[in-house]
Amino acid sequence: MELTDFFGTSGAEKPSILDKYTGNDPGALILFANNIMKVMIYGSMIIAVVNLLVSGIQFMSSNGNPEYIKTASGRIWISLLGLVVAGASLVIAGILGLIFFGDAMAIITPKIYGP
Repeated sequence: MELTDFFGTSGAEKPSILDKYTGNDPGALILFANNIMKVMIYGSMIIAVVNLLVSGIQFMSSNGNPEYIKTASGRIWISLLGLVVAGASLVIAGILGLIFFGDAMAIITPKIYGP
């Protein structure tokens, strides 16, 4: 039994953006994983910045209430720590790429050379 027998076919065409991830290209999986990694890193940075802004607003609107100040301070600290970790991961990948491959972007944007 095939999956199409169970689920059927949709009749929709494959999006053209997926063309570079298909075929016999050995670097397609690496390219796909690299793009997923970038989305996760930059997405976490965006979430951390939004959380930092919300925490700042919470801190300013606490009106001297020590419980709200403590909560907002903790969220600000965690947001800044998240930004530092996400940024440091890119910096460390660049340094390791420079040391081992002579190119700072070697790990961040890999190039696969095949037959």
